[in-house]
Amino acid sequence: MTKINIALLFLVVLFSSGNVFSQEKTGERFRKPLDEETREKEFINESFSDFVPQPGSSVFLNYNISNNPAPQNETSVKISRKDPNRVVAAWRDFRISVTPANRRVGYSYSSDGGITWSVSQLLDSTLLPGFPRNSDPVVTTDTSGNFYIAVITIGGTGALAIYKSTDGGVTFPNAYMIANDGSEDKEYMETDFTPGSPYLNSIYISWTRFSGVRGIKLTKSTDEGVNWTSAVPVSDVTLGNQGSDVAVGLDGEVYVCWLDGNTANDVVMFDKSTDGGNTFGTDKNIAQGPPPNIPISSSGVTFPSIAADITSGPYSGYIYVTFCDSRNGDPDVFLTRSTNRGVNWSAPVRVNNDPVGNGKLQCWPWIGVNDSGNIAITFFDSRNTSSNTIIENFVAHSSDGGLTFQNLQVSTVPTPTAQPNFDVRFGDYIGIDYYRDMIVPVWTDERAGGFDMECYTGIISTPVNINNLVSEIPDNYKLFQNYPNPFNPNTVIRYSVAPQNGSLSLVSLKVYNSLGSEVATLVDRKQSNGNYEVNFSGSDLSSGIYFYKLQTEGFVQTKSMLLIK
Repeated sequence: MTKINIALLFLVVLFSSGNVFSQEKTGERFRKPLDEETREKEFINESFSDFVPQPGSSVFLNYNISNNPAPQNETSVKISRKDPNRVVAAWRDFRISVTPANRRVGYSYSSDGGITWSVSQLLDSTLLPGFPRNSDPVVTTDTSGNFYIAVITIGGTGALAIYKSTDGGVTFPNAYMIANDGSEDKEYMETDFTPGSPYLNSIYISWTRFSGVRGIKLTKSTDEGVNWTSAVPVSDVTLGNQGSDVAVGLDGEVYVCWLDGNTANDVVMFDKSTDGGNTFGTDKNIAQGPPPNIPISSSGVTFPSIAADITSGPYSGYIYVTFCDSRNGDPDVFLTRSTNRGVNWSAPVRVNNDPVGNGKLQCWPWIGVNDSGNIAITFFDSRNTSSNTIIENFVAHSSDGGLTFQNLQVSTVPTPTAQPNFDVRFGDYIGIDYYRDMIVPVWTDERAGGFDMECYTGIISTPVNINNLVSEIPDNYKLFQNYPNPFNPNTVIRYSVAPQNGSLSLVSLKVYNSLGSEVATLVDRKQSNGNYEVNFSGSDLSSGIYFYKLQTEGFVQTKSMLLIK
């Protein structure tokens, strides 16, 4: 160890016991005797391990978003990139009529990070004259805080349209027609959030056109959803393609994946654009396997989903595609990745970790990658139930670039999958978004009984802490010493939140350098009572002393940590 590092180590020992950075006082009740500090250090040393839920158990709180006795299904969700406490979800909604089916799109918003939700309501289909019904919603946002819900709006045929909210998802008073040149179906949408991209904030929609000039198409808007380009062809083959998804990578590259059912196998296809979605290259077969038997879906399909790492971390530029097939004899969820922007693709990694070939169902995967490069995949799973038509929601999490996954059971109650008729059915997909430390999965759930399908969620803070999950309830706000300390380059910061009367507390956890300049915001949202932990990486920082400050309503505490490289 160099003399400089020895000096830094001495300084961190000197500073770590007190609040030397903040001039704010935390009060006598937050000071702990030596024996309690010792117990905390021992507790931290023992507690930082992955949590693996026991079969048939869940430790996450579930929230009913749609909360309406009619069927709601095919859910989508997005977290605001301007205010992460603001979340919008949308779904296919049948509250007007089930038989005959009258498809509409319902939505709700949350202003506290997905814990409480507004009373759900329907998008106004009269904004698009001649198209009285809506279906197949998907949600995105932009850096200004606007939210968008793309829909297939139904009149004589299906057309592609979008609704826009400028008030954080409270209302969607503006609607714009995008494409009506064939039978448009199953769109998906993403915004370019890539730092430094020449196409920043462009919104891209991919979908399938089933009549006229057929195939997978793409359109984009560069003016916050008002105007859209003419349909650009993506797929080289025009027939037999469906279920496309779109992602944006480094330099604003646009990636599209979809399912090709023209052969005996299900084939996952990929193509990309390097000019902002104006043109695409040659289709690439990136994975294939026997079609899975999906008894919960009347259409019998499960679509692929795509995401890209746009961070500057160790997996920068990686592209991830998740999909489902039956190569092991039953439906499993897999992930394939490209480390060179789509040129080559890895052998698929099995995401679900139940025994191989056990006859259980895993399907409908959807993927998100957060701004730290971590991966979250949500899917339906029957590993704990007596039938493949009785399912639970799972989320698989990876922090090593998709090489390994931690499986978490999110839903607290298994759901049947009954459907009143083919037009309503249980759906064909579910959704997820992942931003900062918050994972928000959304899924269709019939725990209420009958055909009462609801849109449910269960919020996950990452990395997952076993002591938070087993419902240890803290009685004070606390900020713990990071571990390990000194560190290189990663460390974990643990803290406790204890709002009164079951309310929520606005929590801020920030890191500062020795000059008092902010270098990272780790947490900035409302949280409920519980224990939390956050990973901090100093990979882009120089050696030295850093300070981390926890600030909530009525509580401030700062501690120091030492980065040695």
